[in-house]
Amino acid sequence: MKKNTKIVLSVLGGVVVVAIVVIVGIKILNRPAIEFKNSAEKVEIKGNYNAVDYIKDVHGHDIADIEIDDSAVNIEKLGTYVIKYKINDKEYELQLEVVDTQAPTFDIENLDIDLGMNVKAEDLVKNIKDQTNTTVRFKEDYSFEKAGETNVTVVVEDEAGNQTEKEAIVKIVKDEEKPVLTGLHDFTVSKNGKIDYLSGIKAKDNRDPEPKVTVDSQQVNTAKVGTYEVKYTVTDRSGNKNSYTKTVAVVENKPTSSIGQNGNKVVYLTFDDGPSSNTAKILKVLDQYNAKATFFVTGNGQKYNYLIKEAHNKGHTIGLHTYTHSYSKVYASVNAYFDDLDKIGQMVKGQIGFVPKYIRFPGGASNTVSRKYCKGIMSTLTKEVQARGYQYYDWNASTGDASGNNVAVSKLIKEGTASKANNIMILAHDTAAKSTTVEALPKIIEHYQALGYQFKAIDDNTFTPHQHVNN
Repeated sequence: MKKNTKIVLSVLGGVVVVAIVVIVGIKILNRPAIEFKNSAEKVEIKGNYNAVDYIKDVHGHDIADIEIDDSAVNIEKLGTYVIKYKINDKEYELQLEVVDTQAPTFDIENLDIDLGMNVKAEDLVKNIKDQTNTTVRFKEDYSFEKAGETNVTVVVEDEAGNQTEKEAIVKIVKDEEKPVLTGLHDFTVSKNGKIDYLSGIKAKDNRDPEPKVTVDSQQVNTAKVGTYEVKYTVTDRSGNKNSYTKTVAVVENKPTSSIGQNGNKVVYLTFDDGPSSNTAKILKVLDQYNAKATFFVTGNGQKYNYLIKEAHNKGHTIGLHTYTHSYSKVYASVNAYFDDLDKIGQMVKGQIGFVPKYIRFPGGASNTVSRKYCKGIMSTLTKEVQARGYQYYDWNASTGDASGNNVAVSKLIKEGTASKANNIMILAHDTAAKSTTVEALPKIIEHYQALGYQFKAIDDNTFTPHQHVNN
């Protein structure tokens, strides 16, 4: 009996072994040629990606034998894609999900606005960084209808639903201060000429960095000689407004006549660059000799502007020599010159009640320095100023004080008394550094008065010296 039992067990054991061998053999025969690490994979959007990395093993073949088609995969976009692997005409597929697990990063800043302005969450956010598109919103519905400070939470969310929250403060201010315009001036334009109404104009506001400027020039008719009004309105972001009115003088488009030498013995003393600390001294000398002169003034000595009015009241002529006397600015362009000329004209008008029409170019009409900033500008300006009703005056004699500061008195007298023309226009300067010019004046005046000359101020009948234009 025992012997039979052993035989049976032995047979059964053999059957089991055979069965196991058969099963293992079947599995080996049926196992896939490509074995993946996982049944599905994930990769971070825009991250490192290689389809080969997902293969765990290759059975019966080299990995180089595998054909991979991952053309459907877009690593730049969230989604689920299929990678196809092929070996010996048998295909295998692996599902790949492009994911985004990183929350956005951004900078938050407090907001300072005016009451009534729209508030958007985006206004508080800067430098958002994420691999996908993001949306910005407030965490709650906040009210911004009252002045004061409101604490807010801003949420930035990406396409994958990752969120980052940050807190900020919205300060709301009730702004009732009106914006202002600077650089306003009246205009003189030749008939059918063009006007740049905004040239030199600046808008300023206590809160709005860019207040809006509008110009109403409907009344202006540049085709017809006359005086017109132009209205400026400046409005800030809170709706506060300010309005200004300036005049536009349209003049006949014909040159002011130039006048040549005549038989009268006249000296026209002209002083450039004032007013200055020496202006009062010059006026005193002129009074002593009952001599009249002309002052071509600038905007560089405005603490002495009261002397412009005093000189005018004493019967001297006030002319314009530009506001800045900066060659690089006034000769930058034709428009730049006239912007500057308008500015000095308005300054003088504030002292004597009108804009003079007598002018002198910095460096004279013959200057070549202007060529450095705008080629040919003097050829244009010498014609254009006359077309706009001005007249420019150069000189046919000089004291020589333009050569330096506090030139020797003897040299100034020698040069200042050298002319023998009937009509003499002498160039001199009125600045703090030209004190010797004041000292030389008595001898210069005495010299010409002894020869029978009168000292007159420029008027409409004055000899008009025009130098040769070199630019």
